[in-house]
Amino acid sequence: MSGVTIAAPQRASGGINRPGLPRGDVLASMMGLTVCLLPFLVPAGPGNTALADVGMTLCIGLALLWAVREHLPVKLPYLVGGAGLLLGGAFAAYVAQAPVGVGLVLAQDVLLLAWASALALGRHNPAIVAAVTRAWCRTAAVYSGVMVASYILGINALSGVSGKDGVRASYTFGDPNLAGNYLVVSLFVMAACKCPQSVGVRRIAYALVITAIGFTGSNGAMLTLLVGLVLSVTVTRYRRHGALVGLTTLAASMLVAGLVFVFVMPRVDLGQIREAAAGSIPLLRDSFGRSGSSTSERATIVREGTHLFFQGDATGYGPARTKATLAANQAPYVKEAHNDYLATLLERGLIGTIGLLALGIAIGVRCFRLVVGSLPEAYAGLVPRPWLLAVIGPVMATAAGFYEVLHFRHLWTLLGLVAALVLVMPDQQKKRAS
Repeated sequence: MSGVTIAAPQRASGGINRPGLPRGDVLASMMGLTVCLLPFLVPAGPGNTALADVGMTLCIGLALLWAVREHLPVKLPYLVGGAGLLLGGAFAAYVAQAPVGVGLVLAQDVLLLAWASALALGRHNPAIVAAVTRAWCRTAAVYSGVMVASYILGINALSGVSGKDGVRASYTFGDPNLAGNYLVVSLFVMAACKCPQSVGVRRIAYALVITAIGFTGSNGAMLTLLVGLVLSVTVTRYRRHGALVGLTTLAASMLVAGLVFVFVMPRVDLGQIREAAAGSIPLLRDSFGRSGSSTSERATIVREGTHLFFQGDATGYGPARTKATLAANQAPYVKEAHNDYLATLLERGLIGTIGLLALGIAIGVRCFRLVVGSLPEAYAGLVPRPWLLAVIGPVMATAAGFYEVLHFRHLWTLLGLVAALVLVMPDQQKKRAS
């Protein structure tokens, strides 16, 4: 792995520290391969399954065997929130007598939660973190280069351009917004890991990823990219110059945003700008040019979803049942929620909403620890700027307002990686104390 030698960790579970703990190279390699498969969701299998799901299942099995054989302490870092979402979904499906097909959605929840927990075993073996981060960074860079070239050359089979989304590229994701979100997250993972290692090559990789994001025409991706960049500058200045400078930077950013919102936006005719965009180059026409209608549609979905919730009994209508329930109630606009907060409230009820809140708190606490804490040397070499991984938390929380991100495979991959890095911090302190 790029000539970096990684020492095998020692058994940390009380008593005898036995050297020679298996490095789990098979598991690490399999996890790296699975991360390489994350962008390839088209063509999809039954129930929107993908090759990455097969890899995740194999990794979970290997991780379980390794943990049992070596008596490794295993933690399920997002169990409370994940269990709340599962319980809320199952209870809602039972009460609403939802079709058996919703069981597949719950099975996907279990798979993603188990995948993140398997990745968290990276706390016992830096080779796992190395395989996952390098595979992610290199895949994103090469993938973006190939997809940018295919878009420019008009190879629609690769670029994913279709009549449904105009000239927007969905690549091998089947959805431009999903593609854009994966690339935004990948950009911050690359920045956190400083991978590729060469500064010049890394800058080229950044340019390719940003260009690929632009070709998706995803307004949401551009918004979350902006949010992430502002937070990246803030936390980086905090790490380098202290809390006062970090808070001052954040306050200045919020002040500028407030001034723009209060004084500039009322004087700008967004409708005229959208009309100009709609009549300009095709990519602007199909992205910013249609943002007005997209915003109106989402407002309608929120309004109808809220009305639907108050019509019910707070138990929910079952996972992935928003569209079917709206149709059954003869709603004037029948669509999926396209919003994790609304979708959870509608489909998993109050139980699921409490689970989502618990999941958000668990993620927030871990992101905060990445910002203020420091990694052991073996892990710091793999992720030199872990605070940039923490930035992805607010980025995905923002994206959840206009996508349903809870079933994004790359989100749970990130959560597993974050859990491994946070869990290794107290492990290192215990080793030093002993």
